Amino acid sequence: MRNPSSLVFAGLIAVSFPGAALAQSPAPEGAPRVRAALGHGVTVTSSDGAFELNLRARAQIRFTLTGEEGGGDPATEFSIRRMRLVLQGHALSNELQYYIQLGFSNRDTEPDLRLPLRDAYVTWNRLRDLQVRTGQMKVPFDRQRVISSSAQQFVDRSIVTGELNLDRDVGVQLFSRDLFGLGRRLGYQLGVFGGDGRNRLSSESGLLWVARLEFTPMGSFDDYLESDLDRHESPRLSVGVGVAYNQNTRRSRSTFETSYDRGRFDYLHGEADLSFKWRGLSVLGAALLRRANAAAHQFNTAGGAPTIEYSRSFFGWFAQAGYLFNRHFEVVARYGDLRPTVLDQATVDPSQRRRHELGGGLNWYFQGHALKLQTDYFYYYGESLSDRGEHQARLQMQLFF
Repeated sequence: MRNPSSLVFAGLIAVSFPGAALAQSPAPEGAPRVRAALGHGVTVTSSDGAFELNLRARAQIRFTLTGEEGGGDPATEFSIRRMRLVLQGHALSNELQYYIQLGFSNRDTEPDLRLPLRDAYVTWNRLRDLQVRTGQMKVPFDRQRVISSSAQQFVDRSIVTGELNLDRDVGVQLFSRDLFGLGRRLGYQLGVFGGDGRNRLSSESGLLWVARLEFTPMGSFDDYLESDLDRHESPRLSVGVGVAYNQNTRRSRSTFETSYDRGRFDYLHGEADLSFKWRGLSVLGAALLRRANAAAHQFNTAGGAPTIEYSRSFFGWFAQAGYLFNRHFEVVARYGDLRPTVLDQATVDPSQRRRHELGGGLNWYFQGHALKLQTDYFYYYGESLSDRGEHQARLQMQLFF
């Protein structure tokens, strides 16, 4: 009788190295095909190619050091910033695709609604100029928010994007990345969403309407990945503009963050962005605006106490650049300016203040964005550099199987 421990060991080898197991025992005819690779996950495809499932997992392990200028001891934190599981593929044919993403870290869920579902949508892509996507997804408004957090060239996104993006919502969008068949030089996205953000149910009136247009005059490229990992031999440029209108929302930042008790606002959003890459140089910039129809909503509580709920009208812009010296080492820098816009001098939220970000970082790509080590430092300050600011240093490792 064979030693049971040797059977267990052989089983582990077969699971860890499926190629070796398949070499010894060829799969029967008609069996599903299985592939696995770092950065591509595990893919199972039916023998006729009609069905496919791709399974991927991602972890970001982060250390953060934060201290106020002239303050006491800095605060330190170790965290799993993101822990994601992705299931994607197609059913019946490649024209019907699906995408599901779950988040399991503390900051992957909202403080008042601990649901792990981030994305769940279906895409029908039969028509080049009119593709349809429905479900819960990122709102197609600004470039940096739509770029995956796995593909950033800093440890995280700009504070401007953090304030003024439209995050995720449930709805439907029509889009094309190659409108009129011009070699992916022109694209568009039109969408209508619930307006209250991901995993939310609302019976109130009001919808979020979104439109985005993109122009890529020098030909298509990986404009939804930060860093020029491919070191493009010729210049590549993508320019985008977006506009959105959210009616009667109860969320302080339009589709996310605090939910108002009684306040409801209409928000107008606008943005413009660009992405440029050439021979290791990458540049990304954007300007974003959010403007409410009123500065605040005032009401009395059940006890008669007056209460004010403020809207959040802001304008901001940022620019960042990086240079990849080889396929592994990159130096990056970013500047951002975020400021509130006053709608009513008599009703100003004292907590809404101007903020700047100034910082840089270093990246080491072991295998592209799939396995990388990143570190950055930022100084956040108010109206001027002389204001008492905040220093922040971060170190992060990402593994995206």
